Formats: sequence, C-alpha cells, structure tokens
Amino acid sequence: MKKNRFLGNVWMIFCAAYLILPLGVTLIYSFSSSWVAIVPSGFTLEYYIEKITDAAFFMGVLRGIIAAAIPVIVTNICILLALFAVIVYFPKMEKYMQMICIIPTTINGIILATSVLSTYAGGNTILSNRILMLLCTYCIFCFPLTYQGIRNSLYAVNTKRLLEAASMLGASEFYGFVRIIVPTVLPGLVNTALISFAGLFGDFAIIKIIASSQFETAQTFLYKNRSADTQAFSAGVVILLLFTLLINVAVHKTASKENQKEKK
Repeated sequence: MKKNRFLGNVWMIFCAAYLILPLGVTLIYSFSSSWVAIVPSGFTLEYYIEKITDAAFFMGVLRGIIAAAIPVIVTNICILLALFAVIVYFPKMEKYMQMICIIPTTINGIILATSVLSTYAGGNTILSNRILMLLCTYCIFCFPLTYQGIRNSLYAVNTKRLLEAASMLGASEFYGFVRIIVPTVLPGLVNTALISFAGLFGDFAIIKIIASSQFETAQTFLYKNRSADTQAFSAGVVILLLFTLLINVAVHKTASKENQKEKK
C-alpha cells in the first residue's frame, strides 16, 4: 500500500514538473537579457515595459476582453431567464432545454467555426459580419457550462419554494425574481461567468478562423509577431497567463465564499 502511494506521488510530481517546466522556462526567458548558453545571462524588465506600452498589444487585450465578456453576459441573462421560467412554470420542458444546451459539447470548435464561416460569410445580411459571427459562436460554446452552473444555483436555493414564500408575503413574481432569486444565486452566476470568460479569453483557434483579420486579439497579435522578438513574445505570453490566473483566483474565492455561506 505504501509502495503504491509512493509511486503515485512520484508520478504526480513528474506530471506537475512536465506541465510547469514550459511555463517556467518562458517566465525565465522573458526576464533574461540574453540566453545563448545553458543558463540565461542578465535580468531585465525591458520586454515587459515594451509590451505594456505597446498600444497594439493593449488594444488586443481589450478586444479579447470585449469578445469574451459580451457572449458571457448575454448567455447568462438568456439562460437564467429561460431556466427560471422552466423550473417555476414549465418543469416538463427542462429535459428538452438540457438537451439543447448540452449539444455544443459534442461539436468541435474548429468544425463549428468553419461551418459558421462557410454558411454566413459573403452574404449581404447582418449575420455575415465576422465579429457578430464570432460573438454568436462564443455564445454557443458558453451554453453547457452556463446552463449547468445556473441550474445548480437555482436548485440549491429551491427557487420554487422561495418564490412561493415571497408571494405569501405580498411580493409580486417580478419583485421576487429581481430582489430575491437573482441576489441569492448571484455568487453561482459570477462563478460560472468567470470560468466561461477565462475559457473564451484564452481562445485562439475559433477567433483566428472567423475574424483574425478584422478583430485582432492579444493571442492573434502574439502569433503574428512570434518570430519578430521571441523574448518580447515570451513577456506577452506571461502577461496573458497572469491575467488568466487572476480570473481563476477570483473564481476560487467566489466559490469558497459560496461554500462558507452554505455551511453557515
């Protein structure tokens, strides 16, 4: 038993080192003045300052935030309203809604992006706009995670009973939804939204296929300039990783606060 546990720990350490090593090398390389020998020489913040003051990189980050935030907000609002109506008024329809929201998990992102592009590109309608195609595609990919997170939050607070209690105290259904249900499930909504946002912000394949030439994010900017200056490229990668890490930390803090409230 002890031998198996020891081998398991060794394997976990090996896997962790294998995954962390590329990130560590990228981090060290971004801070080094040069690396032509076995070990790097010198320490500099030049490449970070260059990236932070680079207007094109900053605008790419801003576009990435906008492209990730809009689908997350739209999807959360739509699924919250629809799922609330299904749970309270049409419970028999929930299995159909679940089936519709889970379908995107079976579709490969590249296949969906290529299909959307070949279907709508070149037309004269508003759907032929590349940015709109990108946002709608992102909304589709938000469905499974958003549905599951909101569903768990609504069932955790027993939405139907809570709304009935509010009605008995004289509150209207609209007031009960806006002032009671939404604030109660808000931590779960924020948690789900941040996870979806982190996934969309780190996307590269879909945005490159659909709108890389018209809507350049930080990922596509770094890819386009990857051979110009590898150390500046490494600094940009580290900045994006830190941004994603902050989002993940916010997710864990939100989840831990929600768990503490449930325990109390």
